[in-house]
Amino acid sequence: MSLQASNLTLGYGDNIVLKDINITIPKNKISILVGSNGCGKSTLLKTMSRLLKPMSGKVLLEDYNVFEKSTKEIAKKLAILTQTPTAPQDLTVFNLVKQGRYPYQTWLKQWSKKDEEIVNYSLEKTGLIDIKDKKLSNLSGGQRQRVWIAMTIAQETDIILLDEPTNHLDIKYKIEILDLLKDLNKIEERTIVIVLHDINLACRYADHIVAVKDGVIYSEGNPKDIITEKLIKDVFHINSTIIECPVFKTPMCITYQ
Repeated sequence: MSLQASNLTLGYGDNIVLKDINITIPKNKISILVGSNGCGKSTLLKTMSRLLKPMSGKVLLEDYNVFEKSTKEIAKKLAILTQTPTAPQDLTVFNLVKQGRYPYQTWLKQWSKKDEEIVNYSLEKTGLIDIKDKKLSNLSGGQRQRVWIAMTIAQETDIILLDEPTNHLDIKYKIEILDLLKDLNKIEERTIVIVLHDINLACRYADHIVAVKDGVIYSEGNPKDIITEKLIKDVFHINSTIIECPVFKTPMCITYQ
């Protein structure tokens, strides 16, 4: 399933954040959006997920404009995990993850055995099955983030968009979350798009990197092809040396003033 932006201009009120954006997300790959704070990464992700309406242009899922379809129709094809999702703290893990099945519920078709099987599969996939009856208030930050990802898995979409899914997590949980997303991509062939601040983690996990600068796409492609000292200087305004990671053989950025 293809996802693309066509001549997209985005903003808030009279403030234009991104102008005339054209981008096609590679199918069955991990794409990561990088750029300095305020460059428009999250705005682009939210618009491609239908949370924000563009000033002009289109977001195309296959061959139709996402803003011309119902929320439920889009939710069966595309899942979004925002940067700061919220839910009642007395909700259990199971009851939050089951919200991912909402797009498939109607007055005539309520909760089914298939729904329960998919929720349990999502819990197993994220290592949460043993704590499915725990309340959110009793979970660690890493566990909570896995619950939200489990909910997006339960949504059973071909495409998953995530805005800073490792935000506020220590390095152990960051790697755990990114490994989980890589597993979803490689084994289940889900198309995954992530906004990420850490350029070295982006290089390690991305098949395709999109660098955003001053409201435009500065560069995009395989990390090995596009991550250069010039890109780091232009996009992040800092000097760097790019070496090959001795473990993962991906670009590693060492910054300095």
